[in-house]
Amino acid sequence: MHPATAYASTFDPYTLATFMALVDTIVPNTPEMAVFGSEQTIGAVELGVHEYMIWELDHTLTLVLGYYPEVVPLAAPTAGMLNAGAIQLVASGQAQYSPQVAVSGGVPFAALSPMDRIRTMAILENLQVDLGTLPPPYRDDGGLVKFIVDYLNRGTMFGNYSEWPAYGTTRLNTPTQRRLQYFPIGWRQVGYPGVSIGYRALLGFKLTIVREGGTSTIV
Repeated sequence: MHPATAYASTFDPYTLATFMALVDTIVPNTPEMAVFGSEQTIGAVELGVHEYMIWELDHTLTLVLGYYPEVVPLAAPTAGMLNAGAIQLVASGQAQYSPQVAVSGGVPFAALSPMDRIRTMAILENLQVDLGTLPPPYRDDGGLVKFIVDYLNRGTMFGNYSEWPAYGTTRLNTPTQRRLQYFPIGWRQVGYPGVSIGYRALLGFKLTIVREGGTSTIV
């Protein structure tokens, strides 16, 4: 079995459904944008950004265990955190829309409306939840909860507008084995022309210094 296929086969349905709901909330499919071109309608789920988030959480982020930082698979615990937050949102009466399925079963976070998913992330980031009910390593660790919720927002946007979706069938390989298979759709959406050796680097900012006998401008 190909390494990428083997890794994708390890995604449990609970974690996969949670992250699909997460990225769809942050970068949704927008049919109303079709007038501007079909590519404008494509959301994060269509670009497989949920797989990017799972891969990054399982391979990139580190936690200090003992004396040394270690890479700890965080995708499943993070899905558990989001679902625990969703259950608490509904139980507290803060959800403004009825869940699409019973919150006690299935995938509670995915059952919420997009706006209530955002509210779930807000109560987690603001630590307005019972931290003792969250799965390890988030249990009773407000600093880690706040960090990871911020990361979920930034990571989804990065995955959507980076070149990662364009790695296509190689995207779940290790970074050295990934190959671009087409021009990234996210780059076209934002008008980024792509990598070029000829781009000028930022050399500094214009600064006027007042000196005796006159002024001089440097960059």
